[in-house]
Amino acid sequence: MCAQRPPRLTSNHISQLASSLKKNDILKKPKPSTKGIITYQYRPFKNAARTDGLELLHWLKCYKGANGVIREPDDSEYPYAKYNKKVQLYKYNDEEYDSLIRPESGNWTREETDYLYDLCEQFDLRWHVIFDRYEQQNSPTPRSLEDLKERYYNVARKLLVSRQGREAAVANSTIVKHPFNKQVEQDRKRALAALLARTQQQISEEHAILAEARAIEEKRKAEAMAARRAAAAAAAAAATTAATTATATAATTPAVGPAAAAPRTTSPSQPGRPAPLPAGPGGGASAATMAAAPMGAAALGPGAATVAAAPGAPRALSPGPMSLGGDLRHPADFEPAPPPGIPSLLDAEVKPFKPKPGVYLRGAHTQAMAAQQAAVMTGGSRAFKAVEATLTELACPVALYGPRVVTRSTAGAWLALRAEVIALHEMRRNLANRLNADTDRAARHYGGMALSAILQVTRSARRVRFLGRSRFSQKLSPEPSPERPELVGAPPQANGQDIRV
Repeated sequence: MCAQRPPRLTSNHISQLASSLKKNDILKKPKPSTKGIITYQYRPFKNAARTDGLELLHWLKCYKGANGVIREPDDSEYPYAKYNKKVQLYKYNDEEYDSLIRPESGNWTREETDYLYDLCEQFDLRWHVIFDRYEQQNSPTPRSLEDLKERYYNVARKLLVSRQGREAAVANSTIVKHPFNKQVEQDRKRALAALLARTQQQISEEHAILAEARAIEEKRKAEAMAARRAAAAAAAAAATTAATTATATAATTPAVGPAAAAPRTTSPSQPGRPAPLPAGPGGGASAATMAAAPMGAAALGPGAATVAAAPGAPRALSPGPMSLGGDLRHPADFEPAPPPGIPSLLDAEVKPFKPKPGVYLRGAHTQAMAAQQAAVMTGGSRAFKAVEATLTELACPVALYGPRVVTRSTAGAWLALRAEVIALHEMRRNLANRLNADTDRAARHYGGMALSAILQVTRSARRVRFLGRSRFSQKLSPEPSPERPELVGAPPQANGQDIRV
């Protein structure tokens, strides 16, 4: 494949480019420097880092003034002398050595200590170089690298504390805060030497032992997780069995008066209020019914629990959220390290989520699942504002905005909290809709009964009036005669129609 040829420039292109340039910028002359004309001079210099007074030559940037005088810049010193950094050494004098250092010197003499300090200053505390250059004949006993370090840091620590007056004033100093320990240093080096001296067979054995230990740990975690799930399933089954038994007992118990009637969704005396829970052995609400009610319904009160747990209850007017379809999980169910085969991420229903292969940020994924929870909520953004208000009432910013450090445990707990709050608001909305529907139904029922009663009373009144007039007319009518048999027992007629009151 041949390369594309560059576009051809025309006179129009050149004129456009030329018009974009400002004429003032082209014609504007550069301002003369106030320092003068730049010139370079071959001048001698001395390095401040050297103590032997060596003088060398180099090219130096200078400035030539209008009068022809060449002057050097203000910072004409050797620029690389600033990189000559020296280690801070705590040197002692005769008085400090006699009063502070000599009483605890042990087998160290003043001459050997001075020799050690000279090497430390010369090689900037590079201890391997110092140990290599250290002349052992100057010491009564052979010195190891740890002996040299211990001598220097002990002397420096005593000098620093003595000059400050007390140890608390220099407690944050490295020498005081982390004193040198000769025994720990020797143990560390021996352990490192043993680690580096391992054979390939020993390394393989250690790797096998570590792999077996990891497998045992994962197996224990899986067994613990299975035990927790089995316990949760057994508790749920027991609650379901208790609720079923209580419902069957209530259904098979013969009715004795109006108090033993089947539980109603609403109170017959007050249609707008929920009916109380069926009485248990202690006279209160049935424990099985309360146990069978979901978490959100239990939070709404006894009436909500009855609506949610009654087996014959009518269907809710609005669909519940997706969290109502499954169990509302507890944060303890979310392990930081899930067993093998269980995904680490969680979906909007707070269940293990297996994404497509790739790299995922747990925080971004958790926020996306939270947005999905809000999107599927009945009522839209207006209804979700009530959820945000409930989360704000908890006085915990993490409940509203999410955890700062997003792990599997914190992400699962936050999503479960949001799902439970959404379920709570959905149950409240369903309960309100159900109560409104029952109120309207009761109003229509009682209104129809009242209208029927009014019509019945009206008909009765009309019949009474009709019968009264009929008897009165019979008293005023003449005796029946064979010529007019229609007057006998016949109601009065007016133009061939019944008399209406």
